Amino acid sequence: MRRKFRCILAVSLVSLLGACSILPESDPLIVYQLPAAHETVVPSFSGLSAKTLSVFTPYAGSFLDSNRIAVAPDGNRLSVYEGSRWNDFAPVVFRNRLIRDMRRISDLKAVDNERENLFADYQLRGDLVDFQVVYRNEQPTVVISFEASLVNSQSGRVIDSRHFSVAEPVDGSQVPEVVQAFGQASSRINHDIIQWVYRVAGK
Repeated sequence: MRRKFRCILAVSLVSLLGACSILPESDPLIVYQLPAAHETVVPSFSGLSAKTLSVFTPYAGSFLDSNRIAVAPDGNRLSVYEGSRWNDFAPVVFRNRLIRDMRRISDLKAVDNERENLFADYQLRGDLVDFQVVYRNEQPTVVISFEASLVNSQSGRVIDSRHFSVAEPVDGSQVPEVVQAFGQASSRINHDIIQWVYRVAGK
C-alpha cells in the first residue's frame, strides 16, 4: 500500500512539473530613471552662496505615490504603463532630480533632502499634484504640477508659495519616448522653481 502511494505521488509531481513548464512567461519588468539634463549652455543662479536648502519629498496622492509610470488615457480614467517602473516612488524621483539641478546650476552652499539632517536656512516643501501622461487631442503629453512653499527654517515662516506646472508633448508613443519627455519636462519646471527660490529668498 505504501509503495503504491509513493508511485502515485511521484506521477503527480512529474505531471505538476510538466504543467509548470508550459505556463506563459511574464513580460520582463523594465525600470527607468529620470533622464538628466543635457543643456550645452548651463544657466546659473547666484546670490545665495552662503545659504543652504533642504528639499523635502513632496506629498502625493496614493495613485502617484508609487513607482508606476502613470497615464490618463482618456477623461478621468487613470492607468499605468504595464511592465515599466520608475527606479523609486514618483515623489522621490521628482525630488532627486530637483536636488541634482539645484546643485548643478545654483551657487547654494549645500542642497540636500530632509533625511540628510542638514540644518538648512531654507526648506522647500510642497505637493506633487501631477506627474503623469495625459492625452490632448490624441497627443500624449507629460504633465508635471507642483505646489511649492519656501520656508524659513529658523522661524518656520512660509516666505512664499506658488503653483508650478509644465506640459511636454511626447515625441512618439513608446515608454522610452515617454521617459525622455518626463526628463525634458523636469528640466523646465525645475528651472522655474530655482528661479523662484532665488527671487524670493534673495529679498
